[in-house]
Amino acid sequence: AHAHLTGELHLRHGLPHLCDRLMIEQSERILSGLAIVMKALSVRRAIVAIEDNKPQAIAKMRQAVSQMKFPGEVSVSVVPRRYPMGAEKTLIKTILDVEVPEGGLPMDVGALVHNVATLAAIHDAVVLGKPLVERVVSVTGLVKTPKNFLVRFGTPASTLIDLCGGSDECADELIFGGPMMGIAQPSFDAAIIKGTNCVLVKKSDVREEYDCVRCGRCIEACPMGLMPLQFVNLVKHEDYEHLSDYHINNCVECGSCTYGCPANIPLVSYIKVGKAELRKLGVK
Repeated sequence: AHAHLTGELHLRHGLPHLCDRLMIEQSERILSGLAIVMKALSVRRAIVAIEDNKPQAIAKMRQAVSQMKFPGEVSVSVVPRRYPMGAEKTLIKTILDVEVPEGGLPMDVGALVHNVATLAAIHDAVVLGKPLVERVVSVTGLVKTPKNFLVRFGTPASTLIDLCGGSDECADELIFGGPMMGIAQPSFDAAIIKGTNCVLVKKSDVREEYDCVRCGRCIEACPMGLMPLQFVNLVKHEDYEHLSDYHINNCVECGSCTYGCPANIPLVSYIKVGKAELRKLGVK
């Protein structure tokens, strides 16, 4: 699909902690990958988007951009620290002031979004001939000493936790990903895969779900302007056919609605179920 990209913009965003350190310590490697992608796809303009609370990364990337040559224009753009800024659609709206159509992809508006770790891997593959067999992973949460590691795929998470000095006694849950969008793992021995950017060790927090109080916080919190509670009601009544009427596929599953719900309703969990049922019905 990338071969059909004809737009001018190649956006690249950074995520907290891990990508911050990559940009500071390996900016040339990242920008080499960016140049490769720009040349391969005939991209004329690239924007490096970094949140405003990462001054070291901003300075390092601007310095590196000024010292390298690219097949097009490359600039560094500072964006507000506002969750979920790393989401593709949010980033494109913030920088370009255009919206990706429902069910569409960034390339539909002439854009392409890549993470810095992806660009670094592209450099390794093209320049060094190195296959993707490892990645940098942040280990944080209830561990003695949070650290970043260069990890081979297939390594058990427990090995990394041990290298951090072990976990607290109360820790009983392992998350791959961040606290808002991460996925709970069945065991502390779960293996690192190519999509694992963070290992979060925490104490499980199971809360009793109550009836909705109609406060509207989920609607206010949604960055996509959706009505999360409506999805919950439809899923509970197994009325999956009408989910698309409320644009459920525009949901980026950022977790903002669930985080702010005073009734402890796991809205994102219901939304994921609804999306899965829609796919079974063949609705895109």
